[in-house]
Amino acid sequence: MSVWQAILVGIIQGLTEFLPVSSSGHILLVSRLIGVEPSLSFTLILHVATLLSVVIAMRKEIADFLRSKDKWGKIILATLCSLVVIFGLKGLLSDALDGKFLGISFLLTAALLIVSGFAKPTKDAVGYLDAAIIGCVQGLAAAPGISRSGSTISTAMLVGVEKKASVSFSFLLSIPIIIGSATLDLITHGVGSISVLPLAIGFISAFAAGTVAVKIMKRLTAAINDAFAVYLIALSILVAINDLFLHLF
Repeated sequence: MSVWQAILVGIIQGLTEFLPVSSSGHILLVSRLIGVEPSLSFTLILHVATLLSVVIAMRKEIADFLRSKDKWGKIILATLCSLVVIFGLKGLLSDALDGKFLGISFLLTAALLIVSGFAKPTKDAVGYLDAAIIGCVQGLAAAPGISRSGSTISTAMLVGVEKKASVSFSFLLSIPIIIGSATLDLITHGVGSISVLPLAIGFISAFAAGTVAVKIMKRLTAAINDAFAVYLIALSILVAINDLFLHLF
């Protein structure tokens, strides 16, 4: 992997990990376009970079979270529900990993973003039932094209949680998922090999982009939500046209 490819993939991973557009879907598209499949070691370093960015950006929320057994319980419950969905739908999700349903998945994320814009907040915190529902939806986001942050924030808003609390819960929920995903890859496939420079460049790019993305999402407005939805609809159309006629990527 060249330096410019490491920068590009790092920026895209960092931004799309937290923006509601699907990091796995975008990495899949970019890998096809530039003809590079990120190595496991590179993927792992990007996970570490995005994890660090969310920990720093959410340090106040994390400190509050660590002092609250109630919040611990909700994050654990949501994470367990995610795992149940992921392993329960293992066959279907495996089929989706090659991008087979990418266009449809982008469209589903766009629909969630649009519908959540009509939600009326009725509570200022996530409850245990809310956490279970959000966790199940997060499990579906294992499919490329379905945004983890977009689906969890939208779901939280749809069950009545106000926007700021929805965003905060989604980002706290990302921490065990990022750690778990990186650990599973490491156990399953090992570290692999890649030169130090692309690793360092990729880490810095992903960390910087991830920090920017978290700050954008913490200031999420209806206009920003709608803009991402329009982008995803356009992207799903492009993917459909390519799959049906062009076959360029």
